[in-house]
Amino acid sequence: MASTVPPINFHRAARRHFHDAELLLGNTREANAGHLYGFVAECGIKALLVASGLAVEAGGDIPWGNPFRQHANRFANQVTQIQTFIQGRPGAKYFAHVSHIADFSDWSTDHRYYDDGALPSSTAKWRSAATQVMQMLDQAKLDGVM
Repeated sequence: MASTVPPINFHRAARRHFHDAELLLGNTREANAGHLYGFVAECGIKALLVASGLAVEAGGDIPWGNPFRQHANRFANQVTQIQTFIQGRPGAKYFAHVSHIADFSDWSTDHRYYDDGALPSSTAKWRSAATQVMQMLDQAKLDGVM
């Protein structure tokens, strides 16, 4: 019997990761909270790109080979490309309020393999940037863009 994969929902995933990151941070689990804040930024930006017309596969994912199929640290270096893509689209005014996405330049999915002491002490700035992303998503949803 084949299992069905649920459709990807970047917006909901961002909310879930943010909620869990906040719980972890409140329980002095900064390392894993910081890791989740990166996924908040990734999912939130992808949600905005999709809402702005980025083509997705049948299951909702961004196709392989698309320059926006990236993690938060890569988005930190793609601000101009993101702005160019969403220019003139509904998402442009929302992305303009995410001024700290570059703070994820030292974030990496590889952190999941590191000892706590080897991780950058960037959780506070990652949280701040992830909070901006969540505020962007909240406003876009309120305005009916998502």
